[in-house]
Amino acid sequence: MRKTWTCPLAALLLPLMLASCGRGGDETTNNQTTMTPEEADAALDKALNAVDDGGVAQPGALIPPAPGEPGGLPDDRTPLNEAAARDPTSLEASGATIERWGLALSEGRYGDAWRLYRDNGRASGKSEAAFADDYRRYSEIHVLIGRPQASGAQAARVPVQVYGRTRADGKPFNLIGTMTLARNGQGQPPWVIAQASFRREGTVQIAAPGDEAAANHVPTAFTGRWAGSASACAQQGDDMRLQVNADSLVFYESEGRISRVDHLPGDRLRVTANYSGEGETWTRTSTLALSGGGDVLTLDGTKRVRCRT
Repeated sequence: MRKTWTCPLAALLLPLMLASCGRGGDETTNNQTTMTPEEADAALDKALNAVDDGGVAQPGALIPPAPGEPGGLPDDRTPLNEAAARDPTSLEASGATIERWGLALSEGRYGDAWRLYRDNGRASGKSEAAFADDYRRYSEIHVLIGRPQASGAQAARVPVQVYGRTRADGKPFNLIGTMTLARNGQGQPPWVIAQASFRREGTVQIAAPGDEAAANHVPTAFTGRWAGSASACAQQGDDMRLQVNADSLVFYESEGRISRVDHLPGDRLRVTANYSGEGETWTRTSTLALSGGGDVLTLDGTKRVRCRT
């Protein structure tokens, strides 16, 4: 299987003082830089595999509140319109700006994150230097994004859950709130951050030492054998076959050992795995979605059916 790049819903954190900041209006400009897919791939690998812990011991995987729980995202089980999300100007794709922001923060590219605010960072309410100082205090930060909702013709409201650890003492935290994105000017990235408001709610659990793997297992509803069609389930040489295990994804010519599982709204998972196959190794983050009563699995836009024989 050829290595591909998929941008995850990466790390971000808002300082608690940043409650309902930003400005209104429809006209937006933003002179930000963008990365090529290759540069983003390298940045993603670094962000997922090299988090600076500031010298604080941080044992145990973090388990955030699940959708529908206090502090969790809305329990929205409606599948995302993946076709619409491929259009960067669509409402469904507006959350990609939050993904880029989070990736920039996790990489220490605070200026890049700051410029994702409207008016070339000024809508953050802070200077670039002050913004960077706010984010240096965190050692581990993660974000989960819910379904974007239209807020008039020129804006989108996105539910966001933020969790992680502080650098000073390694203690976990959980925030839940909303980010408002505004449509950007022609020739610029299509969405920019206009407002954000968060509150402390919910409890992040810490897996006991030795139980970290259990926190990152694929739920039973997703496990099993999958193929491109029902008839292909009986074909030994089917190159679309996929075996989903609690701790691995096994394809026709490669196998990925799962290192992280994030639960998303709408019977979806974001799964990061370390792959090997055909003499190569790589890391990839994929989105898995169930539909058809649990008998259809969509992985990064490719549909498979459950094999029952």
